[in-house]
Amino acid sequence: MRPAGVRERIEQLQEDEQQHARAHPEQALQRALTWFVHGCALLAYADEGASAVVESYRSVLACLDDPNQRRSTSAWQQAGLECLAQLREPLTEVAADPQRHAARDEEIAAPALLRIPPTVLVGRATPDAYFPMACLNAAGSLREEAVTPYRAVTLICGIGFYEPAQERDLLTAMRTLRTRYEDRPSDRTSLDSEIRRKLQSWESAYRNHES
Repeated sequence: MRPAGVRERIEQLQEDEQQHARAHPEQALQRALTWFVHGCALLAYADEGASAVVESYRSVLACLDDPNQRRSTSAWQQAGLECLAQLREPLTEVAADPQRHAARDEEIAAPALLRIPPTVLVGRATPDAYFPMACLNAAGSLREEAVTPYRAVTLICGIGFYEPAQERDLLTAMRTLRTRYEDRPSDRTSLDSEIRRKLQSWESAYRNHES
């Protein structure tokens, strides 16, 4: 039995995330990249339409020319920018049009969105690539300080709704951490550190295994 007031605590955490975003406008580019990659993973599970992911892609492009955006030399942000570079040609037509046309977006954009980001970020575009991509996205975005630890956990748990066969130990750990984070406000400082350590450890082990 969870302590009373779960909904109120979650709503406060969501407000805290919005405050974090408002306090760091220079991270808008990395946040947009985070949601774009997450949208590509959702597209693979048919939880997001191609039109929504194209809009997310357009949001990233809108940040690219902003001189106030923080540019990182990290491998993760550079990989995200490489995704954008490889998507420019196949998405030129749909990205140029502010009006969304679902059938056209599915026909033109979806194949590229399902192929290029996982290939760049995970090294393959197979069905088993999308959940690891979402996990790497959460870990990389947290390391870039673009999202809070709680947001990183919820990104992974959100994709975990589809019970992917991959990375089951990480998903179980993130679900436990999410519940603890929501139910134990006094422990959140230590939980922040625990989440960072867990994702860093998982990412290191994952990359070593894949190399």
